Amino acid sequence: MISLTREQTEASFASFCEELFRLPEIESIRVRSVTVRREDLRETAKEAVAVGYHDCYSDTDMSLTACLPADGSVTPDEYMRRIDRFGVNEETALGWMFVPEGSMYRIIFRNGMRYDFGFSFVYAENVTLDLGEAPQAEENPNWPLANIRRFWFVQIQALAKLYRKDYLISAHLANMNCNETLVMQMVLRDLKYGTNHRRYGYAEEAEYVKESGRMPYRNDDATFLRIADQLYAAALAYDRLAAEFYPAYKAQSADFFAIWECYDRNRLQQA
Repeated sequence: MISLTREQTEASFASFCEELFRLPEIESIRVRSVTVRREDLRETAKEAVAVGYHDCYSDTDMSLTACLPADGSVTPDEYMRRIDRFGVNEETALGWMFVPEGSMYRIIFRNGMRYDFGFSFVYAENVTLDLGEAPQAEENPNWPLANIRRFWFVQIQALAKLYRKDYLISAHLANMNCNETLVMQMVLRDLKYGTNHRRYGYAEEAEYVKESGRMPYRNDDATFLRIADQLYAAALAYDRLAAEFYPAYKAQSADFFAIWECYDRNRLQQA
């Protein structure tokens, strides 16, 4: 069972920082005004969580400072592409996405911890850095893995907004992800019929609509329930459609719903 109490968040964040500091080039980790250091990691990590934690729906805005070789043998772009080196992979993370404008990742781990993960760089002479071999994953050009990772991050983002009663943003994100399943269906249709131009369609039913009305979480807020129903339906539809592109794809809904259950327990406790 996922727990995102302040105490559990502190422990999870400190463990994440410990993993990051195993990389010798990491000089410090910053969360707003707090700098987390190797020498007093547990204390400074606790301070860092204190400045950003409001409730179980909170994310952590963090930036790590890495020391790169001054000779340019490893560029910032090359470094940032290797998100796997920071423990972000298909096993640990439900979803993530890179935001080029801010040179940052947005990440949701399967344990419910959500991060805005940025970078800053310093440079030093006589420093070498070997990034190692990047993991290789089989990509379907018709539906890149980045789409899948982004979808699940946005699902959690929408869910957090929903539970904080920001219904406008949550509805926007939920609609966006329902539309994503429609795009998947259109791509699959084009592949099936070998064309992307047609005068008439085939009276297809939207996949996400098949799950409408089945969302199990209940309260007396009709707007909440409508958005929640979209998120629930999009999750199950996406799992089915992603498997059409990737036969070995493992359904992600169970981990999504585990985080959802944590959020809903918090709502009931606050009622």
